[in-house]
Amino acid sequence: MSATRTLVHLLSVAMLLLWGGVLLYFYISGRLSNYLPPDGIFRPMVLISGIGLCVLGLFNLLTMGAEDVGCEGHDHGHSHDEHDHDHKECCGHDHDHAHDHAHKDGCCGGHDHEHKQAACDHDHGHKHEHGCCGGHDHGHEHKNEHGCCGHNHGHEGHAHGILEESSWPGRIVVLLILAAPLSWAALSTPDRYSQNAIVNKGLYDPNYKDTSRADQFSLQNKSKTAAQPATDTIAATAPKASDLPPAATTKPASTPPPGVAAASAAAEETKTPPKNIPAPAQASKSYGTFTLEDLKKQVPQSKEGNFILEVPELYYTGGDLEVQKVLTGQMVETVAQILPEKVNNADGHRMRIFRMLVQCCAADARPYSVPVDFGKKAPEFKDMTWVKVVGKMNYKKEGNQTVPIIETTKVEETTAPDNAMIY
Repeated sequence: MSATRTLVHLLSVAMLLLWGGVLLYFYISGRLSNYLPPDGIFRPMVLISGIGLCVLGLFNLLTMGAEDVGCEGHDHGHSHDEHDHDHKECCGHDHDHAHDHAHKDGCCGGHDHEHKQAACDHDHGHKHEHGCCGGHDHGHEHKNEHGCCGHNHGHEGHAHGILEESSWPGRIVVLLILAAPLSWAALSTPDRYSQNAIVNKGLYDPNYKDTSRADQFSLQNKSKTAAQPATDTIAATAPKASDLPPAATTKPASTPPPGVAAASAAAEETKTPPKNIPAPAQASKSYGTFTLEDLKKQVPQSKEGNFILEVPELYYTGGDLEVQKVLTGQMVETVAQILPEKVNNADGHRMRIFRMLVQCCAADARPYSVPVDFGKKAPEFKDMTWVKVVGKMNYKKEGNQTVPIIETTKVEETTAPDNAMIY
């Protein structure tokens, strides 16, 4: 293998190891959690792809010295005068040989010596010893159709792949395209959205009537889902009609005496309830409406009794009147990032907290936000700071929608959660 081909081969191996190494780095370091959801095949595919690329690169490196099949071991581009054609296997005779034969057209005059061999399909220059010709040469040109020789002539240096086919300036451009963007992204990507990007994604233009993810974050839906297994359990444990013992057949009672019949009729008229009959059991609780008990069953509470909710869960209460009735006045607690409020904040008492919600990957993330009201001049917080907010839940009609607002009692800086984005 030439020095150029060796260098090109090593560069190809380096590209494979670079791509595979970056994928494995993002997976092992945990940075991948900022880009792809944990469920589905996205994260496992990154791991599999990284391992596959590294294995392929190492294989190419270890087999670099192996002989190229079909490209080495024979000579390309040689002349026919520099070797002998002794094709005994395919032609069955030697080239440039002497033999005696008689000619039917007299001595020598006007005859052609045409030796056409089926396998080689070319004429042979040979020398004839004729009785009357005195020995003369019949020179014939070769038409080489080397169907039986097993090699091609007239080409040198095979190119394998774009790196070998290109000149060095072209190779450098290809390497830059393959390596530079990937390396730059791996080293400089901040793994989170900037403040401007979040604002441009609609931070200050929420739609609390939105129901696109309500099935996941609506408290009302959660209570119905929780009630379904209980209903199924009751139905499964209820005895079947066929399992009940047959009703006992009783003979009709004899006609009561007139005095007893009159007393029974009087009791029926006055609706006097019979004695010693237990009151009917209360009907099973219906989850058709949302109650405080439903909230306590499905939402965890802190040791202080605050309901711990995610910002998207608070966001979707803005479009649910039944949940608003229950949650109004309740103490809630959440962790989010904070930014200045720029909507309905003339007195400067508000700030806005948000979380990024991902549908498929980080590229489609959007902010879900609610305002927090301090009841006085809002304190100073560095933009995008992670905070823990505790306060009383309230709702106000602003414009054409109901806005969920946390009337804060305490806001303090905190560490970012393991998953900065909600999936």
